[in-house]
Amino acid sequence: MIAPIRPVRLFRRTRALPTPARYAMTLALVGVFTALDLLAMPSAPHFAVAPYLVAILLSAALFDSGTGLFATALCTVLAGWLHLGPGVEEGWIALLLFACVGVAMALVTEALHKALARSEAMEGALRRAERTRTLLLHEFRHRTRNDLGSLIGLLILRSRIAPSAAAREALRDAADHAMALARVHARLALDEGLDLGAERPMVDTRDFVSGLCADIDASSTAEGPVLVRLVTEAESHALSAERAVPLGLVLNESVANARRYAFPDDRGGIVQVRFRREGADFVLTIADDGIGLPQEDEVEAAPPDRVPGAGLGTRLLRALAAQLRGRFARHAGPAGKGTVVEFRFAAAEPGT
Repeated sequence: MIAPIRPVRLFRRTRALPTPARYAMTLALVGVFTALDLLAMPSAPHFAVAPYLVAILLSAALFDSGTGLFATALCTVLAGWLHLGPGVEEGWIALLLFACVGVAMALVTEALHKALARSEAMEGALRRAERTRTLLLHEFRHRTRNDLGSLIGLLILRSRIAPSAAAREALRDAADHAMALARVHARLALDEGLDLGAERPMVDTRDFVSGLCADIDASSTAEGPVLVRLVTEAESHALSAERAVPLGLVLNESVANARRYAFPDDRGGIVQVRFRREGADFVLTIADDGIGLPQEDEVEAAPPDRVPGAGLGTRLLRALAAQLRGRFARHAGPAGKGTVVEFRFAAAEPGT
């Protein structure tokens, strides 16, 4: 489909013509509309201003105020010569008013053209600024992913040469958390929603949660055979990218904990991720059918050989919940089977 020519672009072309060409075309326009006036004279013997006003308007719009004033002078002379005789005082007053109207039309049309030109220039500047902003956002995302990748590689390398098993375990955990952050940032579109007037970058929760779970599943598959199936169910809601980051980290940490601790000795099972809205809150639920973890208030007293590192993971989840001003809870699944992690926070964006 061919886009229509914008008026400002057409005017720019006609106004770029050489001065003699513009005045010659103005003379031709006045001649055409004078001929129309002559054709209409038998049925309208009185002074008809419409054809001459159209000639003045077209001359001022297509060329400039100078040609509009030139057309006004020509039309005034021609109208007076064709319609007015000597001694008709009322006719000369009408002709004077016509000349004043023609001058005003030429000047106002020139002012409108300049306003349109300024508007188009501002629109072009906004488009350039939008392209620059988009480029910077993509560059920022690219550099963030590269920096996180370098950090992950460094942590893994350091874990291999760490002097103790505790240090190696801590460095591997740090690499896992950095990998989680990298997954979250990879799923964020930092410019999404801005073109629709949003005040901040927004993400669609269904795409974000489903995509992040798919990334976690793909990462687990790459490490070897996967006996734990990840099932995702997410509703579509708008969420700011700022709040999506801690939400993604909660999701990653909870799924990782379920895979790591709920299914020992290569047991198979299901981890179900569900994101929905309940009233004024968003609710993220991660449920598994594994051996189960201790209740939230029992974590600190849990035997270390049963749930190694569970205390640290729970503190991290609580901190992420506090960052979103939400609530984190963990309890046993139906009939005491498995574990259910629930993360609840306000659906309304802060400040709205």
